Amino acid sequence: MESKTVSFSMDKSTKKQLSLVCFLAGFVLLLAQDLKGISSINPGFAWPFATMFYAGLILIVIGYYLRG
Repeated sequence: MESKTVSFSMDKSTKKQLSLVCFLAGFVLLLAQDLKGISSINPGFAWPFATMFYAGLILIVIGYYLRG
């Protein structure tokens, strides 16, 4: 039995683009936390701010990790 490892590599430009997309999406999710302080914005449903916050943090970390 042979064990095979799968290696995933990207070229540098794709990695940089993915890093920027993850970082910007995470940043937008973190900034969305400020929307709950604005009372004039009423979308008609409850926003999952805690989930958005942690997803934003994870996306920023992924973007930071991929930048190198």
